[in-house]
Amino acid sequence: MKPVERFFRKYFLSMAGIIVLFVLLNVVLFFSMLIWAWQTSEEPDLSLEKICAGIVMDEKGRLTAAEGLSGLLEEYHAWAMILDDAGTVIFQRGLPGELPRRYTTTDVAKFSRWYLGDYPVYVREHPQGLLVVGGEKGSQAKYYFSVNESYVRKLSVGLSAVFLTNIIVVVLLVWKNTRHIEKAVTPILRGIETVSLGQPVSLPEKGELSEINRQLNKAGAFIARKDTARAEWISGVSHDVRTPLSVMLGFAGQLEDDRTLPASAREQAACIRKQGERLRSLISDLNLTSRLEYSMQPLRTEKVYLVELARQVVCEFLDGGLEERYGIAFCADQESESLPILGDEALLKRALGNLIQNSIVHNPQGCRISVSVLCGEAGITVEVTDDGAGVSAEKLKELTADHRRLESTDEKLNLRHGLGVLLVRQIIEAHKGTMSMESAPQKGFRTVLTFPV
Repeated sequence: MKPVERFFRKYFLSMAGIIVLFVLLNVVLFFSMLIWAWQTSEEPDLSLEKICAGIVMDEKGRLTAAEGLSGLLEEYHAWAMILDDAGTVIFQRGLPGELPRRYTTTDVAKFSRWYLGDYPVYVREHPQGLLVVGGEKGSQAKYYFSVNESYVRKLSVGLSAVFLTNIIVVVLLVWKNTRHIEKAVTPILRGIETVSLGQPVSLPEKGELSEINRQLNKAGAFIARKDTARAEWISGVSHDVRTPLSVMLGFAGQLEDDRTLPASAREQAACIRKQGERLRSLISDLNLTSRLEYSMQPLRTEKVYLVELARQVVCEFLDGGLEERYGIAFCADQESESLPILGDEALLKRALGNLIQNSIVHNPQGCRISVSVLCGEAGITVEVTDDGAGVSAEKLKELTADHRRLESTDEKLNLRHGLGVLLVRQIIEAHKGTMSMESAPQKGFRTVLTFPV
């Protein structure tokens, strides 16, 4: 997934998470409110069973209040009465004076579930009649609902639909807002990505973020001018140095071959020639890597058999007067012999030659070099290994870092090693291949190039 899409996907998911959290928070607050109201409200502990048990028949057959009943009713500001089957009050304690002492069947039906006057009342069966217990005015709220079942079902469906509609509307608003932000920010993110690759960018300088677009365009243009100037400077220096360097190499070669000179002089001339050739190779690598970096080096693609190419490079080193302290071995499997790749033969030779040359230059005490071409699942691999001094973990980290620009420098001409690795990587990436390196101090150096078939 591209960084831009990943950014907006993360933004949208975060907004969806906020919506879910909002809904859950409201649900929790709703139930918390219900629990708080229930726990903090005063709920009377007046028990109808206690009152009913506190009204008993005495020896004379009259209803009387047991001990503690009056105190219980006074504590809760309540009153009680018992009606016989005719609706006449046959027992009362604390009954308000404005209430009648006789009730019809209709009156009983009215107050049995509601109010008697303004007093909330509760009824219970007593052995001698109907027990009616009343509370203080305004102390209780009694409601009674009678709703059609189909209405309840439809109401539930309607409430669910309203809830889902609200969720959908919120999601659509978030999505619309995300799309609006994406439309404004996507060109900026892509522009930053393009500028980070050293390429010019041209963003529309309009809208809410026009100033940012304008600054990115300026930054891209500046980087493009800077890179162009650097590439032209490298190309110009390479061209200007090449002519005097050729003259120096020519005279050094003549002095080296002049038998009339002392042996020490000829050795010095040979040293000058070798270092000059090394400098010419360095300038050539510098120019080529600059051209590859700025896509100024077109690939002349054709069918290339890596086995044959590697064999030619190894033979050129062996025939070029390789010193005895160095040895090069070559091997290839049968399957890779007949598998070609599409590539630029000259550039691939340059890459393989650089790897072998690195092993020679950085192991002046001598080493054994092995070049192998093998066919694997990922494609054809070309391995160049040596048993030389190797490099430290820090140096290997620098070499394996994905440097796409000329940044490697130090005071011991190790730029040749770093530049050679950069050049090889650029050539391999231009051929859609991969490059990996392994090394440790005193355990040699191993480079693996993998090309898709």
